[in-house]
Amino acid sequence: MTTPAIDSKSKQLWAITGGAMLLFVVVLYYQSFCWLLDYYWNYRDYVHGYIIPFFSAWLLWDRRDMLKLDQLKGSYWGVPIVVATVIWAIYVDYEFRHVIKAFTLIPLIGGLVLLVGGWHAIRWAWPGIAFLVFMIPVPGRYASLLSQELQAIGTRISVFVLQTLGVPAVADGNIIQLTKSRLGVVEACSGIKMLVLFFAASVGTALYLRHRDPIIRIVIGLSAPPIAIIANVARIVITAMIYENVSEELGEKIFHDLAGWLMMPIAIALLWLETALLDRLFVVPEQEAPLAFGAAVPRAPEPGAERTIPPGGTRAP
Repeated sequence: MTTPAIDSKSKQLWAITGGAMLLFVVVLYYQSFCWLLDYYWNYRDYVHGYIIPFFSAWLLWDRRDMLKLDQLKGSYWGVPIVVATVIWAIYVDYEFRHVIKAFTLIPLIGGLVLLVGGWHAIRWAWPGIAFLVFMIPVPGRYASLLSQELQAIGTRISVFVLQTLGVPAVADGNIIQLTKSRLGVVEACSGIKMLVLFFAASVGTALYLRHRDPIIRIVIGLSAPPIAIIANVARIVITAMIYENVSEELGEKIFHDLAGWLMMPIAIALLWLETALLDRLFVVPEQEAPLAFGAAVPRAPEPGAERTIPPGGTRAP
């Protein structure tokens, strides 16, 4: 089946069309942009939301070699996507559902790219468009459920590590009972704060390494949960040992301040180590260039066969 195409008549028409679409998006999503900026400012869990659009733009720039301007032919298949998304956005705006309306920005951008540049533009732009999902906050109810699971997992693994290191520790719900004190793994310290950021970092790394083996990219993209758990367990274990061997007051400061800041460097180090390890495990062998069709394969001379002596040459001994 052939895809209906919209042929561009001039660069000026493209510029006018792009400017009109940008203005349309800004007007339709002005309140959503204001809400997102306010959310990033008031909730440190999503402070990385400021840089997500810039990283998406950088992904597009990094893939610019894939974009062939002479192959851009807009497709009318983008029209139903744009219309349906606009109706959806207006409806949820009426219902004051800010998260859902912000999410509709992603399919709208995809529909506009398809409408203007066609499937060739979609193949170029899809990583940058899809990565924008990380600037959308996770709805509260789902974040709470995920936080409870991370609390339980972090507590159990931390107790196991502490016992392995010889530190007396018993889990009582989400509280770690030590010899001298009790350490509570509260919701704020469950690791949910860093999980979304780790997902963004892992997926961003996987999208950036587009020339690597697909298996490596998939593993890196899915590595956010274990990295978040490992980093959070390291934070809890270090704090518990300070509680037990130094003082509870120092442990409280470490737990809420320094250890929280160290989680991201620990996660980045683990991500780098994982990438280096995967590069060693999945080695792509270099292949020689294949012979052209019909090319003769050189044969080794048979033992004792006469060799042709070039004019003026001498026979080898």
